[in-house]
Amino acid sequence: MLETLNKDMEALGINYAFMEWCANPVYPYFVGEYAEDDPLTEDGAMESTFILTGFTRRSWGDLENVKNEILSYYGTTGKTVITDEGSAVAIFYAGSQPVPTGDAELKKIQINLKVKEWKVI
Repeated sequence: MLETLNKDMEALGINYAFMEWCANPVYPYFVGEYAEDDPLTEDGAMESTFILTGFTRRSWGDLENVKNEILSYYGTTGKTVITDEGSAVAIFYAGSQPVPTGDAELKKIQINLKVKEWKVI
């Protein structure tokens, strides 16, 4: 999942890092994290929510433009990748929301992606 999302963010030209941005800020930039759900099916699927948090000190439009790119790329029907090993990852757009920061200059958005994984063992 993480490798697929990293490649996708690179393909979209999004400034992205997993868990924390360690370089000088290049606005807008996004950091990602995930939360795994309890397995509910017997087909071996693992589900998680991947949270992309975006930041900018420019306009809200910067964050909205990236949100729309991500929505167009994944859509609500999802994007599926099959690895060379035969595992599969499906990623779906699952909504977004602006997040208050307490800093009038810093804007923040949270974009949620639903991820389903089937691993070949």
